Amino acid sequence: MQRSTFTLSRRFKAAVYISFGLLLLTGAGWMRAQSHLGDDAWERVPRFLLTIHGGAAMAALLVLGALTKHVQRGWSARRNRVSGALLLGLNAFLIVTGYGLYYCAAEDLRAWLSQWHAWIGLGTGILLPAHIVVGRLIRRRLPGRQSGVK
Repeated sequence: MQRSTFTLSRRFKAAVYISFGLLLLTGAGWMRAQSHLGDDAWERVPRFLLTIHGGAAMAALLVLGALTKHVQRGWSARRNRVSGALLLGLNAFLIVTGYGLYYCAAEDLRAWLSQWHAWIGLGTGILLPAHIVVGRLIRRRLPGRQSGVK
């Protein structure tokens, strides 16, 4: 059976799920750790989580670049455009704000970037599974689905 032009390989799906899952878990964990900053037991947790988060972000950038063909094919076929475009826009926002958080020295701007980066990141953690589910539903309704041809 031939694979659909929109379906990602198992390895590639794993790369997407692992990199973005780590981003979501470490980002949410960092948000939680902020409420325990005065607690000695939590002293090193935020830094550790940000270290993992930064590494996962680098992996996610590679994954996003590798998704270029998937995005082009989906856009050309006019499938799942709304959630796909939202994901691209939100990821672009997260990349820019992540860069700003790393390099910005102005504390007022850093506080704003941190808040928006965190909440948009959590929203992306909801939108990505929704995009996947919608894509699967669309694929099931395609004519010729049994043969694997679009």
